[in-house]
Amino acid sequence: MTETEQRIKMRYAFAMSSYARMFTPSGISEEIKLICREWSEGDEQISSLLTLHQVDYYFAQKWRKRNEPRE
Repeated sequence: MTETEQRIKMRYAFAMSSYARMFTPSGISEEIKLICREWSEGDEQISSLLTLHQVDYYFAQKWRKRNEPRE
């Protein structure tokens, strides 16, 4: 596994753990997995100084924003 693949895998697991805290593992939908995959493959960063609550809020906002009606 390359360093990039490892980085993506770790970022995906990080994002998924946030949604698992919010929705429980059984409540994770395919849409949430897609959000996690897109985020993990991107280069958007989260500050290492955030608490778990702040991280969960960040990912909740990503999920809500994706589900807002488009104008």
